[in-house]
Formats: sequence, C-alpha cells, structure tokens
Amino acid sequence: MTASIALVGAGPRAVAVAARIVADRDVIAPGLPLTVHLIDAVDIGAGRTWRRDQNRMLLNNTYCSETTVFADETIVTAGPTRPGPSLAEWLAIAAQGEGDFAPWVVAEARAAQPWSYPSRALQGVYFRWALDRVIDSAPPDIEFVEQLGRVVALDELDGTDAARQRLAFADGRALEVDAVVLLQGFLTSDAPEARELADRARAAGLVYLPPGMPSERDWDVLPAGEPALVRGIGANFFDLIGVLFEGRGGRFERGADGELEYRPSGREPRLVAGSRHGLPYRGKAYYPTGLPEPVELPRFSAAREAELIAAHRGKADVDFGAQLAADVMADFREVYETVAARRSGQGPGAAEPFDWQRIVFPAADLDFADDAAWQSYLDGYFADELARIRHPERSPHKAVHRAMETARRRISRLVLAQVFDPASVVRDLKLGILPHSLVLASGPPPERVERLIALRRAGLVEILGPGLEIEVEDGEFRATTHVPGQSRTARALAEARMLLGDLRTTDDPLVRQLVGTGQARYHEVVGADGTVHATSTLDVTGDRFLLVDAQGRPHARRVVLGSPAGDVQFNAAIGAIPHTGDKMLTGADIAAVQALRAVSPS
Repeated sequence: MTASIALVGAGPRAVAVAARIVADRDVIAPGLPLTVHLIDAVDIGAGRTWRRDQNRMLLNNTYCSETTVFADETIVTAGPTRPGPSLAEWLAIAAQGEGDFAPWVVAEARAAQPWSYPSRALQGVYFRWALDRVIDSAPPDIEFVEQLGRVVALDELDGTDAARQRLAFADGRALEVDAVVLLQGFLTSDAPEARELADRARAAGLVYLPPGMPSERDWDVLPAGEPALVRGIGANFFDLIGVLFEGRGGRFERGADGELEYRPSGREPRLVAGSRHGLPYRGKAYYPTGLPEPVELPRFSAAREAELIAAHRGKADVDFGAQLAADVMADFREVYETVAARRSGQGPGAAEPFDWQRIVFPAADLDFADDAAWQSYLDGYFADELARIRHPERSPHKAVHRAMETARRRISRLVLAQVFDPASVVRDLKLGILPHSLVLASGPPPERVERLIALRRAGLVEILGPGLEIEVEDGEFRATTHVPGQSRTARALAEARMLLGDLRTTDDPLVRQLVGTGQARYHEVVGADGTVHATSTLDVTGDRFLLVDAQGRPHARRVVLGSPAGDVQFNAAIGAIPHTGDKMLTGADIAAVQALRAVSPS
C-alpha cells in the first residue's frame, strides 16, 4: 500500500520538508512507498514570494550566503543530513553556464558575490533547482506529484481523526491523502479599511493600489510626471525604488563628488511617501570584507542559549520579559558603547548616548515646528545614514543592528525548543522584539538606500513626517502628518505594505474554511496573572506543530509550519541561514517526521 502526503504551499519550506521526507523515510517508516503531492497556487518550488516570473527589480534583503533549504551539520535530524549547496554556492554553479539555465540566470549568477542581494526571481530559480535535486535523489518508491492550483477546503471523509484527508481545489478538483502539511508562507489580509478606501477612490476616479505582494501589483498604473502618495516606507517601499525608476528607464551614475546621481527618463512619477514613524527601515551596510562579522552578545550568549535549552526544553516556563530582556538590552548597550568608544578616537562625530527608542524610531517623539524643520532634520538623518552604511565598522547603530540579528536567531531557536512561556512569546516577543527587529535587521540592500537619497536630492521622492494619515477630500487623496502644516495631495495612492500575518482577516480561503468549520482556531495564551492574550495566527502544538481544532484537540494528520503558525513559531517568515542550527530547517525535519509517523502503518 502506498501512503500519501500533501504539502500545501510549495515554496522553500516545502522544498526543505520534501528533502527531509526523503531523508527520514527509512528511519521513521522503513520501506513505506510514498506519494508526495506538491501543491501551489503560483509556482511549485518557488512559491508566491519567490515566483520566477516576477520583476527582477524586486530584490531579496538577505545575502546570497545566508540562504539555503538543505539541512547541515548544525541541524538535529531523524535521518541522514544530506546537505546541499547554499544559494551562494549554487550561484557559482549556475555561473558556469552548465545546465538548463535561462541566459538571465547565468548573467545574474556571474555578477553575484556571497554578499550580493539577489533578485527574488533568481532565488526562486534556486529553490526550484533544489526541489528538482530532491526529486531526482528520491528512491523509486517515493513519487512526487506536482499539483498547480489553489486549495480552498480541507475535510475528512468520515469525520474521524484516522480518516483520509480530502483537499478541494478552487477549480473543482479534489485530492485524497493520508496526511497534510500546511506550508502556505505569507498570507495576506483583506483589510476592511483598504476596501473602503478603494471604494471611495473608485467613486472619485482616483488611482489606488491596495496592500499586496509587490510581485502581483500593476505599478504601471501610477502616472508618469505626476505626484503619487505612498503609504509605508518599510521593506516594500524600497521595491518601488527599483520598479518605478530604473524599471522605467532611469539611470543612477556617480557624480564628480562620488555621490550617486539620478538621470531621469521622464517616465517616472514623483513619490510622496510616509508612515507612522516617519523614517524608512534602516539599510544594510557595505562591509570592508564583503560580509559582516557576527556580533556576539556577552550576556545572551551562545553558551546561555545552550544552558536555557538544556534546563527548560519543552517546559515553556521562561518569561523573556522578566528573565532575559534586561540582559539583552544590556548587551545592545555594551555593543553600542564599545563601538562608540572606538569611534571617539577617530575624530569628530562622537556617537550620542545609548537610547534604545531613539535607535529604533529616531523621529517618533520629536516635535517639528514646520515642514522646513522636518526637511532639515531629514538632511542630517540621511547624511548620517549614508555614513553608517558606508562605514559600519565605525557605527554604533550598525553594530546594534547586527546584534539584533544575533539575538533574533537565538530567540527563534529558544521558541522552537519550547523554552519560553507562550504568553511571553506573544507579549514580549511578537509585540516587543519582533517589530524592532524588522526595523533594524530587515532593511534594504545598501545600494537601495543610496538610490533613495539620490532620488530625494533629485526631487523625485519626498519623505513626509511621522503620523501619516490619508483621506479622500475634494476629489483627491490628501496626506497629513504630525508636522504642523504638512499636507500633500495627489490623484494616485500606492500602499507599500502587505498586511501580513493577521489570519483573522486573511483572504486565504483555506484558512477561512478551517476556522469557520471548527477544524482550526486562533492561538490564544493565558498569562500568569490570568490575562488572556488573543493572537492572529493558527493554533498548533509547540512540539509537533499539529493543527489544533476549536475544541482544543491536536490533529495527528495535519501539520503547520511557517507564517500561518507564526504566533507559536516565532519569526517564522525568516528563511534558513546555513550552519546556524536554523529553526526553519529544524522545523522542516519536525514536520517531515510527524507526517511520516501519521502515515506509517506501524
């Protein structure tokens, strides 16, 4: 008898899970014939985020050397490890021009370095190549079947836990399997306020691009030569720097003073952008040797991580806020002050005293008399940011950014090991550390920051002050901020945000069906004081990632890995980094083992 497993969502996590199913099968279910269904609505292997047909101006914000889907020696696995090349190592292979690679893939691979930021399309090609490698390496009794389509419902044939699982597709197809692993990755939300604004814009004859994936939006609707308001200056905003300027024929060149200058094509819009906090995400930096050295934390060290896992694995009894937060902040302060002291001996420009809120949100609590005062502040801020990305070894801020990356990875592994109290994960990590980590450690490539500054100098991008509000008034979009008198109007508005993670308003039909029928529920935790913390992602068990239904019952044949379970699997959206004991690769093995156990006859 052949057992069957469906992987719903066939992006990089599915590739990692598929690899572990092949490697673990003969340990967990020896000799069991398997059919593995790879299901994706967009691009099997690459998935929605990394789809191979997207605009190549859309870049990853992670180094080539920090991406993989293969378990290595740092991952504890049930079966053999079976390592494979990282993205950087694969690029060296693709650069040779051998194999069935498109010319653009070879060209981009030849231009890449381990410290390069690849296009998302190129990274999607790597993920698909990795999937093909997994399929080709599988023994004859493990068959992979690709199913392109959107799953809209999941049910059981006779309503019992041991029953076969029935998947329904949007086009009317159905598929019966023995176990399901949900790996949908980023799930966008259907925000009521965005729908209302779209209706008002349509009635006024305005151009409105609602929140969504950058690769799925028609940026051509933004008119050339006219102002366009942009809400959001985080990661997605920097995608616009590529698509709307270079993507429309403009060029960036170095001037006589060495600074970047923009040569317009005449087809670009003029962007007027803002956000709640008023400043873009902090950019990544250029490092003298290409790749930065990891920043170690003296208190929240690797040794302390190991001690916490040894003493608390599976107990979920450590309160991050009460027991670790002060030490982490003390580490950040020490990292900052160490670089600041070294910098003080290098001439003018000594660092300001350590102020965490000022590092994360520099403009959030400042008062500006008028627009001129805000613009003057921006002049200084961008000059400082340019110096920081060009000379990170002298920047206390950039040292803290790298320290945050170290802490974020360490925290993620501790969550995976069920060290932290679930209430603390929601209260202290999701609502505390995570938003700060996105601002500091998830910023754009440094060249995109330089280009933003050049576009601002050219008068083609304007950054508004904190507290952005947008309304439709008198047949136009009107933007106002906390800066007195700052008001801008335009007939076009683009949302540079995706509204991710809140599954209570998701537009994903499968999640809606599972919750609506009681086959799933949202994760909820109770703090030590009895406070109930409701969350916005699916409830799963912390050890085996089993989907929990409305009655609190884990389902042995349904596993969830990644963003849909993000409030249990902290920082689930971040990809796998080689040789770091990465949580995504560890999670992939856990998911594969559980799926294999579910279908094993023994």
